[in-house]
Amino acid sequence: MNEDTIRERTSLFVGVNEPTDGNNLSDLEKKHLPVIDCPDRVRVGECFEVTVEVGKLLAHPNEQKHFIQFVDLYADNTYLARTDFTAVQTCPKTSFHVALQAPAQELIAYERCNVHGTWAYRKQLKVSN
Repeated sequence: MNEDTIRERTSLFVGVNEPTDGNNLSDLEKKHLPVIDCPDRVRVGECFEVTVEVGKLLAHPNEQKHFIQFVDLYADNTYLARTDFTAVQTCPKTSFHVALQAPAQELIAYERCNVHGTWAYRKQLKVSN
């Protein structure tokens, strides 16, 4: 492994990775973004479904040595839920059913790849009373 590859791998594990340009995603970003699918508007206390899929934009490997470990879901800074995955036997797609108890500006999904670190995707959400 050359020095640039080692530096790139190390930097991916520092902090949370997010796309630098949402209109011009690299293949690495496409493979790792935990894409959120949900309604754009919900009411406080209303139960709704949120689906998060890693590799939706470009398939992510699902092998013993390279796989998605988990997906966490937040509403703004409030933790909502987690799904854990195992290599090969589970696919990095999950659905949550949530009912937010206060207005929120966005949903944030975090995913952890055992080779490329933690990645985040944000989706604007209008939660009203």
